Amino acid sequence: MTSTCLITGASSGIGRQLALHYAANGWTVYALARSADKLAELSKNAGIHALPLDLTDNTAIQATAANLLDQGVILDLVLLNAGTCEYVDANDLDLAAFERTFAVNYHAVVAASKYFMPLLKASLSPQLAIVSSMAHFFPFTRAEAYGASKAAVSYFTDSLRVDLAGSGISVHLIEPGFVDTPLTQKNDFAMPFLVSVNEAAERIYNGLRRGNSRIRFPRRLSVMLKLLSVLPYNLRNAVALRMKQQ
Repeated sequence: MTSTCLITGASSGIGRQLALHYAANGWTVYALARSADKLAELSKNAGIHALPLDLTDNTAIQATAANLLDQGVILDLVLLNAGTCEYVDANDLDLAAFERTFAVNYHAVVAASKYFMPLLKASLSPQLAIVSSMAHFFPFTRAEAYGASKAAVSYFTDSLRVDLAGSGISVHLIEPGFVDTPLTQKNDFAMPFLVSVNEAAERIYNGLRRGNSRIRFPRRLSVMLKLLSVLPYNLRNAVALRMKQQ
């Protein structure tokens, strides 16, 4: 029996590669993103169905989920990957940048979880997977909006796992480091232990197949950030300041 997944943010980067990876492994994939043109190109691959959708529009998410439910679609995996990043100036905080970042990175995740979870309930092994980031482990410069939104996503996911225990739906938190995508290619700083989208998709796919509750990669970056997080608070702040000045 063919398994079915829904992937958000599927028009580029990790989401696109995940859609291709799951389809190549025999899954039926519903690929969601705002860019209809990019999704149309992606859907030329066998097994991928394009669903253009603005994830900041709660009504549109609800309508898409209802339409799939009416079609009798049963999802085995909902993979919420869509995200954005905007850096801010602490001397002139751009409130609109915070609103845009949280709209995509956090509020859209909550809304998508709410409306797509009912499509998981008929699956024999339903999984809800949410992509966050390791960025919230450490106070990186100019990342007040992005890091805070990802901290919210990680907390939401871990808390949701507790409250869904016994429901049959397993909840998985994905916290990658730097992945070579169109989003990170805009960065003007060194990105340690950068991994390709191919490697990222493979690690996520294999981690979910094993049922891992938390998927972090690359390991070297995870270990480094964990070590930084246990430093005395003032020393940790000093390290963050030094990194900013480099």
